[in-house]
Amino acid sequence: MFKRIRQTALLAALAAAVALPASAGVPEGVALLNKQDYKAAMKEFEAEAAKDNAEAMYYIGEIFHRGLGMNPQRLTGIYWWEKAAYLGNERAMLALSEVFNKGLGVKAEPRQAYVWDLTAARQGNPLAQYNVGTYWLYGTSVPKDLTEAAKWFRRSALQGNPAALDALARQLNMGDGVERDVFAAYVLFEAASKPSDKFDSVYTAAESAKVIRSHMNADDLKYAQSLSAEKILKELEGLEKHEPQY
Repeated sequence: MFKRIRQTALLAALAAAVALPASAGVPEGVALLNKQDYKAAMKEFEAEAAKDNAEAMYYIGEIFHRGLGMNPQRLTGIYWWEKAAYLGNERAMLALSEVFNKGLGVKAEPRQAYVWDLTAARQGNPLAQYNVGTYWLYGTSVPKDLTEAAKWFRRSALQGNPAALDALARQLNMGDGVERDVFAAYVLFEAASKPSDKFDSVYTAAESAKVIRSHMNADDLKYAQSLSAEKILKELEGLEKHEPQY
């Protein structure tokens, strides 16, 4: 069972932190990274990190953890990601989530991973929101709660994340944690099968939509085509009233 008191203390500390805006040194450092001039890139990032620039700290963590131009120094990378995360950097939070989920340089600690995902999710990050949904869907670090999972998938889906659209469609198709609605599932599967500027499509979503469509008659299809992903997500806003039981 996840220790609520530990989670609350960390989230309170993070909520008090304010992410500082990036300055010119960060994009210059990124450009140097792309040219594989890691020494010069590090110099740019270190100069910005000295000014408490969280984005620069994230990139320093990336260089150390991945071993760009050096042998990997995972613990040092994690140190820099933690500094960035406490300043509100969502990419660092997602990096730490992966580190603690997979045990990359530290002992796997899913509960700690959940805290970082939840913190980024509460800041509105759609990838973290999807991740939080999966914790509740499978009961990892938190009690299994399919309705809470659907709530977080919806939040991510509202930002156009195809993975969240697909996950929510699967719940609607089976009636898991939400009222079963195969027509809504069909529409969300269709939406999940299309890429966007920010996200890749879910390659299995088109096949899932095809299976549902094979069971529709002409009237069913006409009705389904009258719906939209936006309308369905709006109708599911009642999920926001759900409170999980820890």
